[in-house]
Amino acid sequence: MAKKKRVVKKRPAVKSKSVSKSKSSVKPQSRIERIFSKYKLSLVIKNLVVFVLLFLISWILYAVVISKESVLSSFFGFLWVVFAFVSLAFFIAMLVLLLLKWMRR
Repeated sequence: MAKKKRVVKKRPAVKSKSVSKSKSSVKPQSRIERIFSKYKLSLVIKNLVVFVLLFLISWILYAVVISKESVLSSFFGFLWVVFAFVSLAFFIAMLVLLLLKWMRR
């Protein structure tokens, strides 16, 4: 038995209608307004607080609680350095966002 070939009909090209937006209702945002937002600032502050607390906890465990000969001492020594750098990065990001907020005014 021979198979029948299917005939595929081509659809006619449909032109899409262009919808124009009124330029008066759209306010262009400056670059500073696009970068700065209250959500970003609150997120940076929240993360800064979390990593500062982690830094302090790991530094206290390294310096006071755990003896210097144990493996945990070197682990917490590494952790407090990492958390210190991450906290510093969030602090710099917070300063940048506050500077952008100040420049926006």
